[in-house]
Amino acid sequence: MRFGIIGCGTIAQIMHIPNVVEIPDAELAAICDPAENVTATLGDRYNVPDDRRYAEPEGLIDDVGDELDAVIVTTPMQTHADIVERALTAGVNTLVEKPLAVTPSDADRLATVAADSDATAMVAYNRRFELAYERLARELADVDQVDSITAYAVDADFSRSLPDVYDLVQPELSEAFIERSTERRREQCKQAIGTDDENLAAAYDFQLEHVCHDVNALRGLFGDVTSIDHVDFVRDGYFGTAHLTFEGGERCVLQTGDSDRHWHEQFFRVDAPDRMLRLEFDHPFIKYNAATLSIRDGTTETVDRTYTPTREESFKRELRQFMQCVRGEAPVPTPIADAATDVAVIASLFDHADA
Repeated sequence: MRFGIIGCGTIAQIMHIPNVVEIPDAELAAICDPAENVTATLGDRYNVPDDRRYAEPEGLIDDVGDELDAVIVTTPMQTHADIVERALTAGVNTLVEKPLAVTPSDADRLATVAADSDATAMVAYNRRFELAYERLARELADVDQVDSITAYAVDADFSRSLPDVYDLVQPELSEAFIERSTERRREQCKQAIGTDDENLAAAYDFQLEHVCHDVNALRGLFGDVTSIDHVDFVRDGYFGTAHLTFEGGERCVLQTGDSDRHWHEQFFRVDAPDRMLRLEFDHPFIKYNAATLSIRDGTTETVDRTYTPTREESFKRELRQFMQCVRGEAPVPTPIADAATDVAVIASLFDHADA
């Protein structure tokens, strides 16, 4: 299966490009990035021909879209809507990194485009492909009553650790290009939550990119969010607590934030009358760091179980699943319509926030 990678930044260099190269029935056929030094270095590193290295997504899609089996879109989130629409309209199967779009209106537009296209469209929520997440879903099928759900996700400053782990190619872009891109992103964030407040827009920018994984994973376990009962943001919106209710009546306390800490912490905890289940995710940028599920149960005695799967990479499982979907061998587990709902839920957190 021949892939084009649109956007060759951090997550593409760490996960998506190596995975395409490593999977036997996948091939890296074209790359695209506005930074010429990035496409030159990665093109040489992965043997991509000079005439298959592009600066603009439109060039890649228009020139070689009909020669590719799929594209993976890993550009900044403010560009997703236009690129994904162009790819799907051209009939190119598309895997796009989360979040789907910045504004709910753009996300809804893509849901319509995807529904009208014959191409396969899937959103890259790799946490959904953790083996321990799938085990949690199976364990929950035996839980008769859920008393409470706690979801906690607080980021560390990943930029401090990644250069010591990976040989990343840093883009060389003009100040004018960066300013245009930043302004476009800022304006979309303002539009998404209906504000002119720069600080609030910056908080939405962080929270959307940060907590969409958790919102989607929770919805995968418990269904749609039917109400947002309370939201409280502190530190200019960079740390928040929200109370959510899901369609089955389950109630969740969601805590989401940014920090200067050295460690990343992200977990789901489900409390039931006779047991507790805790799914803990590891550093999101370190390969083969699988999530772990811990279960404590018993009413007359305490029994502890820990499910630590083999070090199978969730991003690679996600790519294999997408390839199966393209071949018509499996349904899309993370469709664009679901991802559009995630964007709407996160924007709604700001509507419900205490003044």
